[in-house]
Amino acid sequence: MSDLRWWLSIARPYLGYFALGILLSVVTVSANMALLAVSGWFLASMAAAGLAAADFNYFTPAALIRGLSIARTGGRYLERLVSHDATLRLLTGLRVWFYRQVEPLSPQQLQGLRSGDLLARVRSDIDTLDNVYLRLLTPAVVALICLGGAVLVLAAYSVPVALVNLALLVLAGVALPALAERLGREPGSRGVAIASELKAGVVDAVEGLGELSVFGDMPRRRAEIHALSRRWLAAQARLAHLSGLSGAGVLLLTNLAVLVTAWLMVPLVQGPGLAAVDFAPVVLLVMGCFEAIAQLPGAWQALGQLRAATRRLRAFETLAPNVTDPAEPAPPPEDDTLCFAGVGARHTADGPWALRDLDLTIAPGEHVALVGPSGAGKSTVTQLLLRLMPAERGEIRWGGRPVEAYRSEDLRARLAVVPQKIYLFHATVRDNLLLGNPEADEAAMVEAARLACLHEEILALPEGYDTIVGEEGLKLSGGQIRRLGIARALLRDAPVVIMDEPGEGLDTATAARLRANLAGYLAGRSLLLISHHPGWARLAERVLLLERGRPIASGDHASLMRDCATYRRLASPGLTSPAPLAETACDSLPQAGGECR
Repeated sequence: MSDLRWWLSIARPYLGYFALGILLSVVTVSANMALLAVSGWFLASMAAAGLAAADFNYFTPAALIRGLSIARTGGRYLERLVSHDATLRLLTGLRVWFYRQVEPLSPQQLQGLRSGDLLARVRSDIDTLDNVYLRLLTPAVVALICLGGAVLVLAAYSVPVALVNLALLVLAGVALPALAERLGREPGSRGVAIASELKAGVVDAVEGLGELSVFGDMPRRRAEIHALSRRWLAAQARLAHLSGLSGAGVLLLTNLAVLVTAWLMVPLVQGPGLAAVDFAPVVLLVMGCFEAIAQLPGAWQALGQLRAATRRLRAFETLAPNVTDPAEPAPPPEDDTLCFAGVGARHTADGPWALRDLDLTIAPGEHVALVGPSGAGKSTVTQLLLRLMPAERGEIRWGGRPVEAYRSEDLRARLAVVPQKIYLFHATVRDNLLLGNPEADEAAMVEAARLACLHEEILALPEGYDTIVGEEGLKLSGGQIRRLGIARALLRDAPVVIMDEPGEGLDTATAARLRANLAGYLAGRSLLLISHHPGWARLAERVLLLERGRPIASGDHASLMRDCATYRRLASPGLTSPAPLAETACDSLPQAGGECR
């Protein structure tokens, strides 16, 4: 599909607005051209009547001039109103389209994009595409319609005048824009790419301002942004020079057309064919014709930017979601038995295995902990259950059916998740809590905060639960952010709870109080606890130790502390094993398993 056809497919719901805007623009430009011609004829006729001392009815042409002036002014106002409304609707449609392309994709499919680059596509690339209608389609269609009518009017006066001006109009409206487009293609595309890189660099610098300042890297990052800015300005300067030259070319051709038209008209008005008063309207109509195409070179020059922006957006069309819902999904599971049978998963098709040969069954209400060093594959289990990525090997069953049989939304509705990275929106504490359950009442929200050992600290904030937390929770400490994320998950009141590093950023006393509160809340709920520190494993009846994506030991916390040196090193990183024999004990422990039902 060509870029223009793709654009038209996105714009289909708004084509009526676009057609109305183009029609109003045709009325405006036609009224302007007619106003020039009629005004020239009126002034010339008044002068001729004065010289001949003849009577002249100036009421009719004066009324026509006033009518054309009103049509031009009113048409321009309505055209701007309709065309900008249509453009804003189109931008809305493009953003919705882009979100629908991105939303089903997994985090792994977007990991190659920096947040600033994604923001640039959402904003600048989409905003660039409003020029397709305003600066490309509308001027081209209006010029084609209005100039076609103007050439027919000129032909009524003189066919040679019409043909000469048609040739000059084609040169100014087609050849010159084509040259401007070709010369502007490379700097336009380069400008779009540099602008995206510049936005991404600025966003990265702002988000990492603290780290850049602490490590003294801010001057280098500032120099990089300055270099990108200079490159972007150079590309824009190239486009501005082309725009100026193309405008000068149109002006030169306009003057040439006026001179040639005057040269051809003088013999005609001196002969018996035309009256002397016909000279002025023809020359002024020619000037109006070139005014109607003045925007075309700039419009075609912007084509390189439009193509580059379109390619960057359409790149997401080729990305198929890693996880898709079935055409006929099974009803939501009533039994929350979770079973992993020989599961293996990778974050990229050619990357290393994040998880290999995982056999694990979690019965309803059972508490299981996944423990292991960073990179052991623990968080991958969460992504598999959330249906953010598929299992490449083996099978995951939920309630006796493969997870692929359900809608992802139905499975996520049965999960409450405390992710490793808690994201807080720039909103109030209340708003961020209610993400877990928008229908929760005040009492439920307060109870969730109490369980997360956060209620008293929230009340100490300037406006309590109505305090704005700032961008990504800037006004809260790391431990408060972690506990707010926990409270948000508890408020969801789901039968299966996943906690990824729930004690990160918490002091020992707070962590102990939190574990005590969670023990009561989690009674009767399934728990999958993920941690690289076994201290939290006491919440679980069974612990599965992972290393390099593989399960290497299973048991309760006490037995693993007694028999597994790897587990002891994780629990007490400052200690060494007193017994060399225990170093190999982990490999002989029974694996977590059980057949899937």
